[in-house]
Amino acid sequence: MRSRAKWSLVLSLALALSLVLSACGSSSSSSSSASSNTLAKSQVLNLASTADIPTLDPNLATDTTSTNVIEMTEAGLTRMHDNKYQWDLAAGAPKVSADKKTVTFTLRNAKWSDGKPITAQDFVYGWQRQNDPAAKPAYNFLFTAVGIKNASKIEDPTNKQFYGKYNLLGVKALNSKTLQIQLEEPIPPFFYSILSQPQFMPLRADFVKKQGSNFAMGPSNVLYSGPFILSSWKKGSNWTYKKNPDYWNAKATKLTQVNVQYQANLSTRVNLYKTGKIDAVSLTGDFVNNLKATNPKEIHSNLTSGTFFLYINQKTNKYLKNLDLRKAINASIDRNSFVKVLFNDGSVASNYVVPKGFTKGPDGNDFRGDAPVNGYPAGNASDAKALWNKAKKELGITKLNLSFLSSNGDQYKQWDEYLANQIQTNLPGVTVTINQQPWANYLTLNQEFKFDLAFSGWFPDYQDPMTYLDMWTTGNAQNTTGWSNKKFDSLIANAKAETGDPAKRWADMVSAEKTMMADYPIVPIYQEGQTWAQKPTVKGLSQPSYGPQVDFSQAYITTK
Repeated sequence: MRSRAKWSLVLSLALALSLVLSACGSSSSSSSSASSNTLAKSQVLNLASTADIPTLDPNLATDTTSTNVIEMTEAGLTRMHDNKYQWDLAAGAPKVSADKKTVTFTLRNAKWSDGKPITAQDFVYGWQRQNDPAAKPAYNFLFTAVGIKNASKIEDPTNKQFYGKYNLLGVKALNSKTLQIQLEEPIPPFFYSILSQPQFMPLRADFVKKQGSNFAMGPSNVLYSGPFILSSWKKGSNWTYKKNPDYWNAKATKLTQVNVQYQANLSTRVNLYKTGKIDAVSLTGDFVNNLKATNPKEIHSNLTSGTFFLYINQKTNKYLKNLDLRKAINASIDRNSFVKVLFNDGSVASNYVVPKGFTKGPDGNDFRGDAPVNGYPAGNASDAKALWNKAKKELGITKLNLSFLSSNGDQYKQWDEYLANQIQTNLPGVTVTINQQPWANYLTLNQEFKFDLAFSGWFPDYQDPMTYLDMWTTGNAQNTTGWSNKKFDSLIANAKAETGDPAKRWADMVSAEKTMMADYPIVPIYQEGQTWAQKPTVKGLSQPSYGPQVDFSQAYITTK
């Protein structure tokens, strides 16, 4: 899902961010050998976020801030915790048919926050709403990704026979406690992890319809089924979670309250941490060295599975359809200096789509071991100038103005200026105008193609390379570049149909990334690392490489 750079992302919670994740298919949980495990009397966690919540509606959530809030307050068939799926509203493992295309779940006894039972019909309604054009779903391509029967046809506006007919989706309630799912192909390896995502969570029809246009507009306009409820949300300022006593596994939730304040300024967040007003904070640049010197035992680091890049809009900017111009922009940026000097947090320069250490294939190798380990050749400043000169001749231009959309925040300003300066310096005649916007505005402008270049990132929806690849197929709602490549589309389609042949599926995904990196619809910049400071009394925070970015569902506070 889409993410602001670092903190941002996770960021939603400063902590979050802070804590942010681990990469490499592993997760990071907070702990400290120097502190006790005796529960403190007050189980209140205080965090800060670099972004406000864009939306609480699972149909509209496309970013990590929104989905993290939903994943802490709602439940699905499964729940990701410490990089492993757990049965959540599913009572246990489902029955799988011999051809592995029909999966039948039995639901456990669980109830909504208003006390009414959660039923199989609630899952059917939630899934169908995700495929109802009238509900404006922004992320329903996950149903096609997992191969739910008829999903690809229902989501295809050109398919007059199926488009919008969500009642034909391969999900039905056999009774109030039995949910049956039908797949187009044998069950994919990431099936149980993706079921933890907000798009696959239940919704109750009577509540949603009664709320009408007010649904999910505030804490009182949502029913809750997860570990916490959202008790307050002062937009643009702060929000508060409280423990949900009606959650079926409430005994595992130790925190009684989580307070999150929105603070875009890193120095402000660091001061809040130093003065004990928040319990964790992510760090970059000089703040890393400063906190390492003063609070060395509170510093943690990780490489995450977040990838950050520049979108290149070739849909509404005719010049950016030129391949040599896109290659020139890619070659113009010194990524190593960017991450080592400005970030200083363990992030690594990248020129690839699928991150290192995320998943292993049928041969046991990491995806980057089967593809170029360190990515594809990015070129250098000399290459950039040569490609730019070639592009100018092909396009008949001598100069070019580009708008650069980014998220607001003090760190972003520094990063954006670096990237813009690299492009302008190494491509003489190019002028880059930075347009920083609040995160929610950024998402809207990006989705409406109102930019030439846009800086953002992607975190996985499930533990499979496909989560980084299929979003770039022709017409995908997340493909806000306008790029279209028939060979790439074909390789992705083949891989999705090859769940019964893991080796061939893996090879097609490796070939798809190679095809994409020959066309440069995006400019890969870096794979995210995280360095954060965290109070030693905070335990059990988890930052999985997929699923919730920051999982505090089982976190707790100790006395020392």
